[in-house]
Amino acid sequence: MKKIIAFLLSILLLLGLAGCQKATNEGYKLFRSTPLGFSIEYPDFWQKNSDNKEGIAVFVTPAEGYSDQHSESLSVQRFTPDMAYTDYVRGYVADLESSVANYKLVSEKETTLADKKAYQIVYESTSEDGKNALRFMQTFAEHKEKIYVLTYIGEFESYTYFLKDVETMIATFRFLK
Repeated sequence: MKKIIAFLLSILLLLGLAGCQKATNEGYKLFRSTPLGFSIEYPDFWQKNSDNKEGIAVFVTPAEGYSDQHSESLSVQRFTPDMAYTDYVRGYVADLESSVANYKLVSEKETTLADKKAYQIVYESTSEDGKNALRFMQTFAEHKEKIYVLTYIGEFESYTYFLKDVETMIATFRFLK
């Protein structure tokens, strides 16, 4: 009887462990949201906020000191579009020039996100007084009639400092079934 109980307990333990997921990158945590439909790994020293109702998760870097006016962040937003994916992306990019102060395109390319075709754009914006300069990287993909937009925002001086972490995050992004 003890052998049977020990056997059943070991089976339950194995089944329980099979359902647990951990980050595959050292120093990263796994964020998984069934309501948002994705998982992603993020550095364990970043803060995470999510709002299933609004369809967004935001991962924020720690402040780089007392004078740091803008913490860098990567947000993942999921929504149901009212138009086709390609029309949405074209319209969004076309609107940037008129809606972003001192818009400057840095790069754009076709890429992939979790093995899906994606589009990525990098652009800059500087305030009129020149005091606030930000760089944006946005990656767009479609999955199950939803559009996912990953947006990395960073100050010019800090953008490349956190870029490796952001690239790792994007590489670990997965759509949930």
